[in-house]
Amino acid sequence: FKFIILFLLGIISCKSQQVYPLNASAFRTPTNSYFKDLNNELDPYIGTWKGTFQGNTTTLIITKELKRSYEMFGKNFFEDVLIIKYEVKDTNGNILQTSLNAVYPTGGSVKYLIISTGTNRDSNNEVNLAYAGGNCGAGGGEIKFQKISNTQFYWSYYPGVTTRNDVTCPPNLDYHIYLPETENLVFTKQ
Repeated sequence: FKFIILFLLGIISCKSQQVYPLNASAFRTPTNSYFKDLNNELDPYIGTWKGTFQGNTTTLIITKELKRSYEMFGKNFFEDVLIIKYEVKDTNGNILQTSLNAVYPTGGSVKYLIISTGTNRDSNNEVNLAYAGGNCGAGGGEIKFQKISNTQFYWSYYPGVTTRNDVTCPPNLDYHIYLPETENLVFTKQ
């Protein structure tokens, strides 16, 4: 009887999920590893934030999603991430672009998705994010948040180069980048 219990415990422990800090490398970790926000590095960014650039006001709604699944190196993993939804308004209050009503299930639509990809890589209180872009990926690139205080952070956005064709990306869609294309823009917690 003892042998059966030990055997079952051995099987359960082999199947248990390995937990790693957010910045651990997925390259040498086993399938189904969980990259957990052990030090609550993402928590200071949760909430509603506003910043103004070239007359447009950008509002960010930042939430933390626990154990979001993803695939890399042909393996499945889980990670705690920030999901950022946004709205950009002009000086008259007209909405230029919004993702506030978007839903981002794992494996679903990524249009306008901003998601964290790492924290504090250079020991500088920074969160790295990926932006999937708008129509046909226009504006997709990298965003960095760098904490200034409990109520402010710097925003730096680096859009990548996007090519499109008229077959899969018709010319009648809006390909303008509305997010603030700048470095060290201050966002303030609301």
